[in-house]
Amino acid sequence: MNMKPNILFLVIDSLRADKCYGNKKTSITPNIDSLINNGVYFTQALSSAAATAVAVSSMLTGLYPFNTGMGDTTYHKLDSKISNYIRVLKDHGYHTYSSAPEIATDFGLTYDFENVDSTYDNYFSLFAGLGDQIIKKFSSDKLQQPWFFYIHLFDLHTPVIVPDKFSEEKYGLSQYEKMVSAIDFWLGKLLQNIDLEQTLIILTSDHGEYIPIVKHGDELINLEPSSTESNLWKLGNKVPKNLYPMKRKFGSMLRTARGKLKSTKTSALSLSTYEKRVLLDSRMGSGHRVFDDLIRIPLLFSGCGISDQHIVSQQVKHVDIFPTILDLFSIKNLNQVDGISLVHLLKGKKMEEIPACIESPPSIVGDSEKIIGIRTSNYKYLKNISNSKESLELYDLQNDPLEECNISNENPEIVLNLDTLLQQLRTNAKIDEKEHDEEEIKKIEEKLKKLGYT
Repeated sequence: MNMKPNILFLVIDSLRADKCYGNKKTSITPNIDSLINNGVYFTQALSSAAATAVAVSSMLTGLYPFNTGMGDTTYHKLDSKISNYIRVLKDHGYHTYSSAPEIATDFGLTYDFENVDSTYDNYFSLFAGLGDQIIKKFSSDKLQQPWFFYIHLFDLHTPVIVPDKFSEEKYGLSQYEKMVSAIDFWLGKLLQNIDLEQTLIILTSDHGEYIPIVKHGDELINLEPSSTESNLWKLGNKVPKNLYPMKRKFGSMLRTARGKLKSTKTSALSLSTYEKRVLLDSRMGSGHRVFDDLIRIPLLFSGCGISDQHIVSQQVKHVDIFPTILDLFSIKNLNQVDGISLVHLLKGKKMEEIPACIESPPSIVGDSEKIIGIRTSNYKYLKNISNSKESLELYDLQNDPLEECNISNENPEIVLNLDTLLQQLRTNAKIDEKEHDEEEIKKIEEKLKKLGYT
């Protein structure tokens, strides 16, 4: 075996924790299941925010968004001067490669990868040729060892377009879960070209997603977009600039029609708070977006360096991933990061649970609430950063896992304790806010609008 093992870092965009492992998934995932059975899987891993750029920048730096400068109220690039773990790996002899959607470059997340084709068109899917391109890189022996390869798959990101081969109901209850089955099938082909004895595999996600399907009494309510709507959305990315006004008008009409359809299908039903949220809200729309459906993500370590096999239910965080990788292979960690090594948990030992800072992502329209909060395995505490006294939320995650009942008024002592802890963490911010290029922000927002963000 090489002195330094290879590292495959796989991010499946929008993959929820409960749709990767557990009794709430209906996908067929033999390859992911095999990795879990031969590794360590964390059931309570948390994203810093339910937006790709904010979440990935936290992963790559080990810092919370308020320490990367990405926790602002508007979207912008990650400052290239901020230290990240890709540079650390390069400094320790790793060759760094990437295959990520091109939006990653717009956000400054691909500064330190060696390959010129480090990104792909945001709508180029695994089953339209991207998967074969990625596998070819591994099968052609062109990767210089030891390598770190970051693969970010966008196929599960809205709009989900399931390959015909996986459209049967046996592959999942929803379009979302059928696509999980399809991604797993491709993953199996990729793994055939990787020496697991020489490669550490990390599988995770940037954030979760709302899946608009609920069982209400004896009725199954499915408000997923039709395949026609998804394809129209995807084609919209190819519209020439001179036709943008027409595209925007058509997109607005489509969203209005979809809103009316949702309202019609649900107006006569007595829906719970959770059912309303799942069916009618959107991760890419307005709102604070820090519910567990959106921030609980899968986290799996398997392959080289992982000698134990077990499930870990203790809460861990995005920012812990790279400190763990470096600790596994005795590489010096970055100074002053927010994450910690999870090696003790990987080895089946106990560790003190660390509360997780969470926050809502920036808004394109600029009028969404900016919510910050803290989560433990028992409670989630949230507040509006500009109106904190009147917009407090506290959820008992043990007795109210769907986060339907705000108990902040009844528990002032818990609120005070969690608020004090949150303020302590945020007071020690390691980065000064700086002015951002307005033209750059405008370009980023235009691209996000193409992806459906509002």
